[in-house]
Amino acid sequence: MAGSPRKYVPETEGLNQEFFLQAAGGTLHLQQCDDCGTYRHPPRYYCQHCFSGSWHWEPSKGLGTVASWVTTAFTIDRGWVDDLPYTTIVVSLDEGPRLLGAMRNLTLEQLVLGMPVKVVGETKRDDFVFFWVEPQ
Repeated sequence: MAGSPRKYVPETEGLNQEFFLQAAGGTLHLQQCDDCGTYRHPPRYYCQHCFSGSWHWEPSKGLGTVASWVTTAFTIDRGWVDDLPYTTIVVSLDEGPRLLGAMRNLTLEQLVLGMPVKVVGETKRDDFVFFWVEPQ
């Protein structure tokens, strides 16, 4: 096989598609409840705190802290073989929700719980964005 295999880019639909369409514009957006103000992710039709179905998309600065991470040393998806090992980070955003992204511009030795980070989107398609986690 010539060249590296392509990474899988999932098809999006429903609220997930709306989430990625917002992010493809260059800014991470989160759902915010119109009744109690709670931010949420992943997208849902009803607020997890007050059960309201009224919400809007609110821009986020994408800033937060490291909540957890995992390093992958083996993959069955050939598109990721050249990137092994890679680290996926769970970020607690300043607004409250958590978001996943891949580590960039950091080493495992630098990574610590509570470390300030930012989430940066890389548009892969009009309706899909890959998220990177970088130091603030």
